[in-house]
Amino acid sequence: MTATPDAPIGRRTLLTAAAGGGVLFLAACSQSSPKAAAALPKSSPTPAVPAVTGVSPASGSLSGGTTVTITGKNLRGASTIVFGSGEPLQLTAVSDTEATVTSPPSVDYAAVSVPLQLLGPAGQRIDTAQNYEFAAVTPVDKQMLYAFTYWKNYNTAEWGVFTGNDCGNFVNQTLVQRGWKQSRAWYSNYATTGAFSLSWVRGTPMFNYLSSRPDVTHYSVDQRDKVKVGDVVMFDWDPQKHDGVDHTMVVSRVDKNADGTIAIKLVGHTVDAQYRDLDTAITVEHPGGTAHFFSIAS
Repeated sequence: MTATPDAPIGRRTLLTAAAGGGVLFLAACSQSSPKAAAALPKSSPTPAVPAVTGVSPASGSLSGGTTVTITGKNLRGASTIVFGSGEPLQLTAVSDTEATVTSPPSVDYAAVSVPLQLLGPAGQRIDTAQNYEFAAVTPVDKQMLYAFTYWKNYNTAEWGVFTGNDCGNFVNQTLVQRGWKQSRAWYSNYATTGAFSLSWVRGTPMFNYLSSRPDVTHYSVDQRDKVKVGDVVMFDWDPQKHDGVDHTMVVSRVDKNADGTIAIKLVGHTVDAQYRDLDTAITVEHPGGTAHFFSIAS
C-alpha cells in the first residue's frame, strides 16, 4: 500500500486507517478552531423605581403657580407627577435626587390636602407617601374659594338674596372676600337692615362704580387676552338698545385653545354656574350679545 501525503492541516485532521478484509477504513475527525459564540440578546436593566422623600413647599396657592421642589432618588426616571385627581404635570429633573414642578390650580378652588403620585418610566403610578396642601394664600384665592363655596348654596344668612336677580349681589360678595372695603358708594346691609347701594345690585350703577376705581381696568370683549381669574364680566345682551348691561359674573378659568383662541369660563348666580362659557352666552344663549371685562389689579 502506498502512503499518501497527510491532508493539509488547516483544521487539524486526524486520519485513522484500519485494514480489514482487504478494505481500508478511514475515519476522519475534524476539529475546528473555536468560533465566537453567537451573542445572546442582552436584556435592558430594569429602571430603578423613583421615590420621593420630601416636598418643599408642601403647600401653596389655590390658584396654582407655586414652584415645588421634589427630593428623593431615581427622579430622572419619573416623567410626570399628579396632584390628587388632577392631570399629570411634567417634572423637570435637576438631578437624580431633585426635580421641580409648577403646582396646578386646586380642583374647583378647594382648600384641600391631596396625595402626590409619580408616573414611573413604565407609566406606572407610584405613591410618594407625600401630600400637598392647597390653601387660600392670595386675595384671588380667597375670592374664588368663596365663589365656589356659595355659587349654588347661597350665603343668605350674611347677604340675603335678590330673588331672580342676584348676580350683582354675588359678584360683590366675592370682591369683599378679595379684600375690597364697603363704602357709602358701594355697600349692602340687605340681610340685616334691607339697605344697599344701587351699585351693589343694578347693572349700570355697578358698571359705573367699577369704572371709577383706580385699581380696575375696563377692557372690551376683543381684549380677552388681558383677562385673568377673579376679574368681573358684565354682559349686554342687546347692545343695539343702548340700555346698559344686563348680567354680571366672575371669571373662573381662562384657557388657551390649540388654535390660539382664548376661552373664558365664569362663576355666578341667577344662572347658577361654576364654568359658564362666555362665548356660548353671547352667541347661542343671547345672539348678538357682548361683554365688558373689568380687570382688577393684583
